[in-house]
Amino acid sequence: MRKLLIALVLVLAGAVTATLAYAPYLPQLVAEGVPPLVWPAPGHFATIDGADLPRDLHIVEATTSRPLLPDLETAFTDTRGKAFLIARAGRLELEHYAPGLDAESRFNSFSMAKSLVGALTYRALAEGRLKHLDQTLGELLPDDRGLAGVTLRALLAMRSGIAFDHGEGKAGAVSGDKSVDTSANPFGPLARLHFLGLGAIEGDLVSEAKPNAEFSYQNVNTALLGEVLETVYQQRLEQLISEKLWRPAAAADASWRQPAVGAPVSAYCCIYATARDWIRIGQYLIENGTAEAPFLPAPLWREFLGLDVPYADRLDDNYGQHVRQNVLDRAGQALQGPFSYFMGQGGQVLYLLPEQQLVVYRAGETVQLLHSTLYGAWNSISR
Repeated sequence: MRKLLIALVLVLAGAVTATLAYAPYLPQLVAEGVPPLVWPAPGHFATIDGADLPRDLHIVEATTSRPLLPDLETAFTDTRGKAFLIARAGRLELEHYAPGLDAESRFNSFSMAKSLVGALTYRALAEGRLKHLDQTLGELLPDDRGLAGVTLRALLAMRSGIAFDHGEGKAGAVSGDKSVDTSANPFGPLARLHFLGLGAIEGDLVSEAKPNAEFSYQNVNTALLGEVLETVYQQRLEQLISEKLWRPAAAADASWRQPAVGAPVSAYCCIYATARDWIRIGQYLIENGTAEAPFLPAPLWREFLGLDVPYADRLDDNYGQHVRQNVLDRAGQALQGPFSYFMGQGGQVLYLLPEQQLVVYRAGETVQLLHSTLYGAWNSISR
């Protein structure tokens, strides 16, 4: 019996050693778990340096006293909402938090970070760091991954054809799902990307790139865009976003997740910032920076936000340039027309409506109905 127990212990020890050799991040996975919605969060983070003085949101007197409409308040509560803010024409008109949270609380972007990487990609076009969206990874990065033919355009539209995660849709989140892709396999490529970084998987990536490849929502597409940006600028991504977007928008310091200390940030996920700073970022983008210093040339700005996406495509919740586009057309509602939005897991949403000069931010633990939320926001401040 003693010999049997010793043999069993040796077998188990060997299995643990072999498992940790392949997946050395497993203790980190257990320690960090799923990134929480509200800061603080376990793990490693790089700082996005913000402005010394946050941008004045021109907070109106009724901002905190203005109640949500009953249907909107019910939806917010039922979906375990945490923050809901509305700004119009640069004025913060409504600010609502769940108990225990306030304007100093910082919220996880989840996949809203992807849209900001899309914005930086367009800024690189504007500055000539990138020539055009049909440039390939073979031109921009060392071609040791079987991805030479993948274009920036395909990465931005999640149509790269990269065979990344296996199973339905190859990504853990099937085509059309608005959440971040979250494979439950702790030994899969998504887990390796998240805890070891792009370098741990890039040698195994291959692409089925072809014209009009099927939409497949995968974090690896954004991770590759992040690597492209760091390569063409020779700067870290958190420094780029600080210089090009965060400080110009006069947002305060924020934190961006890293797989390890000193590693490149997780381009696809997990920027922690206050709700007011998400409003500042949205306001800066719908205004296209300032008249003196536009964020993008007007044609690129319109393309990035998808302002000219046809109505029919919006009905299918169009995804392009790492930004989503939809349309409001419910009969009897005062607010009508197209809108763009950033979205993350659990329904973190930043709505952008340049025509109405409207920015709406919502954070919560589960998804809140997209259109009803925006109608409720408009009606809440239009009474």
